[in-house]
Amino acid sequence: MLEAQNARVVVLMYHDVIEKRERDSVYFDVTAKQFEKQMDDLQTAGVVPISLDQLYKHLTTGAPVPPKAVVITFDDNYQGFFDNAYPLLKERKIPVAMFVHTAFVGDTAHGRPKMSWETLKQLQKEGIVTIGSHTVTHPEDITKLTPSEVTTELEDSKRTLESQLGITIDYLAYPDGKNDAVTQDLAKRAGYKMAFSTDRGTAETSPSIYAVKRYISTKLEDALQDQTDEIEAPACFVRKVIKADPIKYELTKEEGVDMAFIIGGTPISCRSATREQVSDFIKEEGAVAGINGTFFAMAAVAGTSNEMVGPVQVHKEATWVEDPIPDRVEKIRQRPMVVWSDKEIMIFPFAGAAHDKPDRLKEAMPDYTDAFVAGAWLVHEGKALEHDNMLIFGASDMMDPRRRVFLGLDKEGRIVLGASLGSVGADKLAQCAEAYGVQEAVMLDSGFSTSLVYGDKQIASGHSTPTTPSRPVPHVILLKGTLAQDPNTITIPQPDRSSSPRRRRRRRP
Repeated sequence: MLEAQNARVVVLMYHDVIEKRERDSVYFDVTAKQFEKQMDDLQTAGVVPISLDQLYKHLTTGAPVPPKAVVITFDDNYQGFFDNAYPLLKERKIPVAMFVHTAFVGDTAHGRPKMSWETLKQLQKEGIVTIGSHTVTHPEDITKLTPSEVTTELEDSKRTLESQLGITIDYLAYPDGKNDAVTQDLAKRAGYKMAFSTDRGTAETSPSIYAVKRYISTKLEDALQDQTDEIEAPACFVRKVIKADPIKYELTKEEGVDMAFIIGGTPISCRSATREQVSDFIKEEGAVAGINGTFFAMAAVAGTSNEMVGPVQVHKEATWVEDPIPDRVEKIRQRPMVVWSDKEIMIFPFAGAAHDKPDRLKEAMPDYTDAFVAGAWLVHEGKALEHDNMLIFGASDMMDPRRRVFLGLDKEGRIVLGASLGSVGADKLAQCAEAYGVQEAVMLDSGFSTSLVYGDKQIASGHSTPTTPSRPVPHVILLKGTLAQDPNTITIPQPDRSSSPRRRRRRRP
């Protein structure tokens, strides 16, 4: 599902659509007038309804969908859908899905009446309704059943629907959204291609194609706001082949800021058991250049903790390390996650808990070796992101003036390590990277951590001169390959001390 990260689809969940609200009405049912107004609101907001087939193709292959897309689903096969919602949907040609619990088809004796097989066949024939399974008996909690009982619920429902309607049933909605790893696996084994929960969130942030998130219809405004916020966030899906040219160093002035760049080579990331200087990492790993890595939890200069913000995997260890604090994982949603193998690199929005485990990365890049969550997306497709877009999901202090560093890619797929030699905010750093020709850039830890090294020469430091050692760090990005210049012949910059305002202690993310 990583290839789908350029878009955000909202899946809405409805139940009964009633003529008018009665004393026994439940809060999540809507009246016909409310439903019509919601469809009007979606149209006014520029939201485009898409089918389950379109959603599945989008999530599994990255197929494009409209910028603001929504999937409309209904659970429980209520006759009220046919009487009070379907005429409007048919008139406007709005695709929807209906999830049916087969034991109750045509039932008029228990609760509100359910649609008959004849009605379902009509819906299927007329083409705008995709029929899916909602199990046989709608168990109160399907995760409490034995695997055999779950299999019966899933397979019998699918078989009955296919027999009655003459179609293949590809999609499932878990009763009350309840599911776990076992039910997801059994759904896959039963032949379903996609299944839905009731966990709130956009479809692309779902943990699995067998646990796609949905918003209850009463949260429509929240759903559209989440969609807008995530679409406007500074994050998109990028995948490039790494071009490992000889590693060159360049000192330039971009947008009035003295900048240092190292370009080329093959990247590897490393993590220390405590903290070290970038130059020490280079010696230990046989690399030839490097930069400090991403953000770590304890910012104190004298600290020794190697706890990282977000999950991390480094080349040498090949072991995935989850962020130990679940609340922090959710706070850094939408920051750029960087993943690479020996040949390719990907950058995409971090989806919180859904990306705190390596399973989805392995699906997209089975041979990946390195992964971490960066501080903010700075440049995308050669353009610096706007100040306000960066602030939506970036580090809280990213606009404070500091010596800052980034990891980037140029047009040819070469790695670019960049550092400002004066104190700047993230927006200015992004402008400098764009001016230099960087196509994609993400911000790394900065301030006292800033450290850019070429050969055995310290090029940039978080202190007033590059020769002053920076704060030791637990995580670095190193370059392996051949240096294009002799480090003894390069110009070592001497930043102006006056450009070094007094810094505040880094705030936690």
